[in-house]
Amino acid sequence: MRQLIIISILIFGTFVLKAQDALPKFTVTPSEIDALTENVVIEFDVTGTAVEGLTDVYIWSWAPGLNPSEMLLCYDQGSPSWGSISDNAKLEPVAGQPNKFRLSLPKTVTRAGVEVTFNNVAELFGVGDTPGKIKEFGFLLRSQDGGSGGKQTPGDMKTSITLLPLEFEPSYFRTFPAKVSKNDVVTAYLNLSLIESSENQKLSVSDAFTATVSLLDENGTVLLTSEAFETTFTSEKEHAFSFIAEMLGAFPEGKSLDDVSKCQVVFSGKVYNQDESFETVSTKVFEFDFQDYE
Repeated sequence: MRQLIIISILIFGTFVLKAQDALPKFTVTPSEIDALTENVVIEFDVTGTAVEGLTDVYIWSWAPGLNPSEMLLCYDQGSPSWGSISDNAKLEPVAGQPNKFRLSLPKTVTRAGVEVTFNNVAELFGVGDTPGKIKEFGFLLRSQDGGSGGKQTPGDMKTSITLLPLEFEPSYFRTFPAKVSKNDVVTAYLNLSLIESSENQKLSVSDAFTATVSLLDENGTVLLTSEAFETTFTSEKEHAFSFIAEMLGAFPEGKSLDDVSKCQVVFSGKVYNQDESFETVSTKVFEFDFQDYE
């Protein structure tokens, strides 16, 4: 009997620890936003997390590099205090779905006795006049109680939202959209003017670029690799091509687009010799995850 009690305690303790470590699922609408995007809705699903079952769930959010870094909803005036989170930070419950909550913009609240409307993320963090200061923000969900008896989901940027840059920022490799799902039309870009020192420098004098795409499952197993795509040279001096994941080729038996979670892209170019022969050189493998926007 004693052994049964000990086993039950261990199982219960493991369940509690998993709930404490579980991250909330969330969706952002529209799926890509910058600091000035209006009419944004962030919906949270807390099923299986430490705050599951609470009727009142609060958001504690911060943006790296800002001072103070906390979202203005979290406190009314002065300095932010974990132990006295503002009622303004309480999320709106989703009707008929007890474990779902949302933050919708615009949001009008009373802060320090004054009615304030937040139209976008920049205003939520007090940088509406300098929106370029905020590039991402992290968040955790919690109970109102900030003491030892309070509940919260993991912090330390375990959950975060990256914002689109307000100005075009060239990079060696990028995709548009910056965050993509398996159903998006994805355009991949290679900017050889920003070639990395670790790459084969012959790439910078190559021509006739093509690109191949591989789709991988969550374990990193390659499910299929496309034929070589021809690239175009853009006005931004980038080699580019577009693709849709479901149209890249036939999946192995028993596999489908539902099994795909990652994507790899490799660009290849030709270096021509004086005798008109050529050498093919390739970039490193660029890998990115497909986002789930369901």
